[in-house]
Amino acid sequence: MEKRILELALETLEKQRAVIDAEIADIGARMAGTGGIGTAPVVSTATGRRRTMSAARRKAVSKRMKAYWAARKSRAAKRKAGPKKAAAQKASERMKAYWAKKKAAAAKAQDAKKPKAGSKRTAKPNTQDKEAASSS
Repeated sequence: MEKRILELALETLEKQRAVIDAEIADIGARMAGTGGIGTAPVVSTATGRRRTMSAARRKAVSKRMKAYWAARKSRAAKRKAGPKKAAAQKASERMKAYWAKKKAAAAKAQDAKKPKAGSKRTAKPNTQDKEAASSS
């Protein structure tokens, strides 16, 4: 008895599901005709089939996307990148000059710290060595 009730309930739900699926498909078709978002007809998951796009629909999508990308590329080409590029180049040259000057100043300071090779200045002799030499 309980099994029969469950079968009847399942049968009723499947009929309701078919009605709902038909309504969804109808609404999707109406929306596609008005330029809204259209949905493909609902395919039963029991069969495991994937939704496919017709050749005409693929061709239409391809045409729209080609037009979109052509327009996008033409807008990008119209933009002027010249002034920005020139400003960046100028800034780059200024920074190179700045760091070259800084490097030269650092090298000059380093050279000033080093004793010259031909200078007569010598290191101070160790006083302990003098005392040891005089006592011997």
